[in-house]
Amino acid sequence: MSYALRMTKTAGTVLALVLGLTSPASATGQDGRSPAPPGDWVGTWAASASGVVPNLPTGYPDRTIRNVVHTSVGGSGVRVSLTNVLGTVAARMDAVTVAVADAPDRPDAVAGTMRALTFGGAPSVTIPAGGEVLSDPITFAVPEDGDLLVSVYTPVPSGPVTYHQVANQTSYLSPNGDHAADESGAAFTETITFWPYVSGVDVLGRATGAVVTLGDSITDGNNSNRNANHRWPDYLADRLIAAPGPTRLGVLNAGISSNRLLNSTWNPNALARLDRDVLTATGARSVVVLLGINDIGGQPQHREPSEIIAALGQIAAQVQAKGLRVTGGTLTPFGGSSNYTEELEGVRQAVNDFVRNGGAFDAVADFDAALRDPAVPNRLRAEYDSGDHLHPKDAGYQAMAAVVDLDKLDSRPPGHRVDTWVGTWQTAMARTTPGTDQGMPNHSIRNVLHTSVGGDAARVRLSNALGTAPVLVGRATLAVATRPDAPDAVPGTMRGLTFGGTTSVTIPAGGEVLSDPVSLAVPADGDLLVTVYTPAPSGPVTEHPRAYQTSFITADGDHAADEQGTAFTQPTTSWYYATAVDVRSRSARGTVVTFGDSITDGDKSTVNANRRWPDVLADRLAAKPGPTALGVVNSGMSANRILDSSTGTGIGGPNAFARLSRDMLTTSGARTVIVLEGVNDILNLAHLDPETLKLALRQIAAQAHAQGLRVVVGTITPIKGWRSYTEEREGVRQAVNEFIRTSDDFDAVVDFDAVLRDPADPQRINPSYDSGDHLHPSDAGYRAMAEAIDLGTLR
Repeated sequence: MSYALRMTKTAGTVLALVLGLTSPASATGQDGRSPAPPGDWVGTWAASASGVVPNLPTGYPDRTIRNVVHTSVGGSGVRVSLTNVLGTVAARMDAVTVAVADAPDRPDAVAGTMRALTFGGAPSVTIPAGGEVLSDPITFAVPEDGDLLVSVYTPVPSGPVTYHQVANQTSYLSPNGDHAADESGAAFTETITFWPYVSGVDVLGRATGAVVTLGDSITDGNNSNRNANHRWPDYLADRLIAAPGPTRLGVLNAGISSNRLLNSTWNPNALARLDRDVLTATGARSVVVLLGINDIGGQPQHREPSEIIAALGQIAAQVQAKGLRVTGGTLTPFGGSSNYTEELEGVRQAVNDFVRNGGAFDAVADFDAALRDPAVPNRLRAEYDSGDHLHPKDAGYQAMAAVVDLDKLDSRPPGHRVDTWVGTWQTAMARTTPGTDQGMPNHSIRNVLHTSVGGDAARVRLSNALGTAPVLVGRATLAVATRPDAPDAVPGTMRGLTFGGTTSVTIPAGGEVLSDPVSLAVPADGDLLVTVYTPAPSGPVTEHPRAYQTSFITADGDHAADEQGTAFTQPTTSWYYATAVDVRSRSARGTVVTFGDSITDGDKSTVNANRRWPDVLADRLAAKPGPTALGVVNSGMSANRILDSSTGTGIGGPNAFARLSRDMLTTSGARTVIVLEGVNDILNLAHLDPETLKLALRQIAAQAHAQGLRVVVGTITPIKGWRSYTEEREGVRQAVNEFIRTSDDFDAVVDFDAVLRDPADPQRINPSYDSGDHLHPSDAGYRAMAEAIDLGTLR
């Protein structure tokens, strides 16, 4: 039974349960999971990962953490997100529960509300380093404007604990043992003021969406009363609740104290966390951004407003590219604080002028006007000042929430045109280039990329996702290539790219930037040149190392705008900085994301021929009668694993969980994902339990489904003859493939194993399809894989 059919068949059961017509026991499925409640999900609470708990290298072995979290909207179902995004090793959790809190400042649960959470039907879960997990949904009466307890038992050492540092909320620890299911809070004798591991709570209810508030300590609620939920996003939620009719929007707090736009300190900068904390927030409809004051007043101080303005514009552009509305918040006064100078005040004023008048935002919340002292406008009003002359107190936070226009939070402006943008090309960044500790100063890099669908305009995404320092792009260009194996542009097609109207852009470490749209007739099934000039030292270069495509480099200055490729004398088989190209299309309705390892990456396919299986899939879609309806993008990464990340300059890159948001969930126009992962886990991990891979595939599917994507999973292809093959590993592959073929967790299955295996020796690749290493297909094998995909399963 497919995932979609299972959802349809269980809807009636869950509705009856919500209405009290069945017992809780009757709602459990065959695999032990409660069926997913029907309808839409929205976020009711969130906290952004800001660091790891200090002086805790082994985590909380044999201890239980009870997090107290405050809801914005209520509902009849719940699911919980747990995070290990800043951890360095996998974190194991043997019990996770949710309950209604008896009070916001105590660890006791309301009697009868304690529920165990499962993950793919299992009561325990292990979160890979860098990843997050989403619990199975359960029927649960979540109170509006109430408090929940999310308890996590960690039985063994887990490495550094990912947490949200400044909670302004008391949570609790038990001294030892599993107390996750205790209704009484008696075992929780130690208090903490941060949230470990928990990152989000979603509800099924009557709300139509969620507002994400992206900011720093002022959004985080610094100096507000503890346990009172008097941060300005809490007051915004109160206003939405008080509006006539059902509460229509949840409010999610993505504030991090000390957060910045341009630099990471002890927490990730805003662009480095945008995909995870904002763009994939459940049910997000709009975003309110209040960032920049720490860039001005913190160390290093930014005395030139242009970089701050560019970063704010970039956040607005990426939010709008996701189809969300964005409200810009003016920076609040800081006169009298320890870092204040008149020069820095001038920077604040310039940034605020951009927020109010620059046209980057759909709406403006003038927090500055709300809080400033009329007699001394560079200071907070005394009745709003917490005492440090930077952070408001509760009354100030309430005043901030009062200036947010509720009518502009969940609808586009009148007359707003919605263009259809889809991905035509994409690659997953795997590592930093060896030997580039100072970047590629005074180099121009001409990346040759192959499109799937065409359009009349394009925008380009550049990545510094794995870099450790900001990179200055002095110029970037886009052109149509004369042919796939040369650096020359078709005359007249060279276009300069801009970013917020400027020709240069600085990409923060860990972040990505999106260019402004540029008019260009982008060919379908054609080749583009994305050229990047980096004038200065920048730190290690983010790359995709196995492109199976020749690109070109020159160390002789800025040749980004050259139509002739004569300056580009150094060939390379990597892609640098360029990570995606989107097109505006009148015919395509969406994008298929192919997510996998070297077999999706096209290892051993013919260089410059675009014969990877995703390329052949794109050809098949283009050959259908009528306009091409779907783009195909490739998020394959050679040597990638589901469970473990590569270290150093290993080509395998971040594990699948650690890269889901960036490489799958935020792809422009994504509608369907085809997942082919697991073979590298099998071939490299000793005595791997197939149940671990089954649960991991279920979790990937759950997170994709939570973003509204259709999920197609491929069986793992034959491995006999590869250097690390053993019969034990073959047994794991067979068990995982049997699960894939029979599971109802996926919308469809493509049996790549059946397509490629040798009928005479089914553990091997058919010699007609074998590249010669007995693991990777030949061009003919990749074609056979693409031809096995039922195009009707793609939407």
